[in-house]
Amino acid sequence: MHNRREILTLLAGTAAATLAATIPAFAHHGFTGRYDDARPIYIEGVVRSASFRRPHPVIEMQVDEDLRTPTDLPEGEEFADLVEVREADRGRIIDVEYPPVGLFFGLEGRIAPRDRIATIVFQNCRPPHQLRGQWIRLPDGAVVVRRGRMQTEQAGCSS
Repeated sequence: MHNRREILTLLAGTAAATLAATIPAFAHHGFTGRYDDARPIYIEGVVRSASFRRPHPVIEMQVDEDLRTPTDLPEGEEFADLVEVREADRGRIIDVEYPPVGLFFGLEGRIAPRDRIATIVFQNCRPPHQLRGQWIRLPDGAVVVRRGRMQTEQAGCSS
């Protein structure tokens, strides 16, 4: 039989372990991140790898050397007048994280290495400045777009 002190110690230890386990998840998910939705970035290239494991779907891609601003964005009207191509992205290998929602987890099996895709991302204003996908054109031409604003989006990055 355990005495009251042993039970309280066990409960306190369990609570502390539970709290400690959740802290990295909050840090990783970027609840403190601020994504610049005033400057959507267009990226197109070849998939190197695609992971649909939690916490985020992540696609690693080789960006086209001759990347150009698109003239047509099916289902992406909200980005059309704002989207830009960054010179520094051309030819690079980049990772794009997608929001942890069923919409993007549901792409498993539809994207594979060597596939050609295009995506529109918002960059996190805060280090490490990760890219979060909002719109993606799949290899078969279908488009998937997350609509609506998230609490971590802001218009512009302040220094």
